[in-house]
Amino acid sequence: MLTITWQEKIASLKQNLNKEINKNSRNSDINVRNHIYINNLKSKLERLDEIEKILSIDKYKIAFIGTIGQGKTTAICHLFNLIGDFSVSKTIANKPRNVIETKELLSTGAGKTTICEVIIKAAEKTYIEIEPYTVDEMENIIFEFCDYIADKDNANPDKKIIISQEIERAIRNVTEMKLRYPTINNEVTKVDLAKEEFDKLGLDEFKKLALNNSQLESRNNNKIEFDNQKNEQVWIKNTFAAINNVELKEFAIPRKIYLYVSYDVLSGSNLSQFDSVVDTKGLDENPIRKDLQKYIENQDTICLFVTPFNAAPEANISKLIGYHLTSKSKDFHHRFVTLVLPHKNEPEQVHGCDGDYDTGIQIRKEEIQATFRHLNLDFFLENILFYDALRYYRNDIVKLNTDIYSEEDVQADKDNFLNALASNEDEMLKKFTKEAKQELENILNELTSANESLKTFIPELVIQFNSFYDNFISEVGVEIQYEAIRKLSPQSEDSDFWIALINEKGRERPQGEKYGDNVCQTLKHELETEQSLNTFLEIKAGQYWAELVTKILSFFGEK
Repeated sequence: MLTITWQEKIASLKQNLNKEINKNSRNSDINVRNHIYINNLKSKLERLDEIEKILSIDKYKIAFIGTIGQGKTTAICHLFNLIGDFSVSKTIANKPRNVIETKELLSTGAGKTTICEVIIKAAEKTYIEIEPYTVDEMENIIFEFCDYIADKDNANPDKKIIISQEIERAIRNVTEMKLRYPTINNEVTKVDLAKEEFDKLGLDEFKKLALNNSQLESRNNNKIEFDNQKNEQVWIKNTFAAINNVELKEFAIPRKIYLYVSYDVLSGSNLSQFDSVVDTKGLDENPIRKDLQKYIENQDTICLFVTPFNAAPEANISKLIGYHLTSKSKDFHHRFVTLVLPHKNEPEQVHGCDGDYDTGIQIRKEEIQATFRHLNLDFFLENILFYDALRYYRNDIVKLNTDIYSEEDVQADKDNFLNALASNEDEMLKKFTKEAKQELENILNELTSANESLKTFIPELVIQFNSFYDNFISEVGVEIQYEAIRKLSPQSEDSDFWIALINEKGRERPQGEKYGDNVCQTLKHELETEQSLNTFLEIKAGQYWAELVTKILSFFGEK
């Protein structure tokens, strides 16, 4: 007996829906009841398209999202076998020794090590590609660095120019103005060539020198392949670091880095199960970012929100998850995972676990879920996962503790974690497709009693309204954003607004008066000039609300 596939079932349902819609649309006597019925069927047809897209996903992206320096890159490297053994010099028992340590192939550290988002894919051969910044964009970044160097002696924190550590490191390499640390009279000193050149040349000439050294026009290579001349893991580690730090003269500053890893390197890794693994740029004080939104909203992406064990769920992660889980019409719950990263013996130290690792994990998991509930966030207990990349390693050097553990223990730990994401339909990766399949059955059952359309009208209308409402909020928000940008964008030099802002920098203030308060007051005044932002919001909200109501009325046949 042949089994009907979901593709065949959807195709059949679409055909039946279209027939029913066409049949009723030809009726010359379209009353309110018939109009509701037709719109009901059209809504189900749209939902079938969404279900078809979900069920057609072959492989999913896995996006790691977390605050700077919390260990997400380390976790990625160990989970997907992007590690290797390297000879390093270490001081052990007060003696310098050369030892073999396990190192991550991607740049890791205390944070601010990766300049941009990194997308990792399994491939036949190893190579790296970048999505570069344009020449104009790089010029602006270099000039910003020059202004930053010129501002180094500024003691006023309110006026000081700040750039990120990873950008500073990259621009120093691009402009050939690295920091040097020579040893003089047995003392390590710091030499800042950029500061020396600025002091000697002045800002304008210093900018010309930096731009000339950068040779931006010649930085037009976007791809580099493994050359088979050395160990492949060594090549990945060294080449990735060079591209990330912009040390290769033929490469521009990367906006994104794509790392394609051969199956030889990935031996035993689960990376090929997924479309790609995304190491997003670390969160800072503002976790609501456009570059993350595309992953959060795409049905083909599982979002792993990375948080340290003792602080889970970390504040930025709670804010980001909460921001998106409050949406009325979008279901992110099944694609949101809290990935908790324990460090060494933290689980055994949980109160009430009696020193047992697994008990400590379970207690912490329930505490995290209770925190989400307190925040009014519906987060599934099974979507809280734990992974300690260095659990089986020695304390003195980063090397497997073979006295207690084996490679099989390490692999089993990885497999347990990844199976929770992707092993089969009963696990997290496919959970929401089960709901989609059930919805197919529901639609099929509803069509068997087609003439009772009003029975399914109310839930269909609720779905429509929630979707319309989310669009209403988004559209009004975009209008407010554009209006705020229009009002606050740089204006002419004789603008009272910008003169007021500029004069606040470095101004002597009486006791109790704060720079931030004055700036906020100036911004508030500007937003209230002409048509105030409140009035603008009221007008736009009214316009878009009228459109929303019109859409709802159209469901009833009203024009």
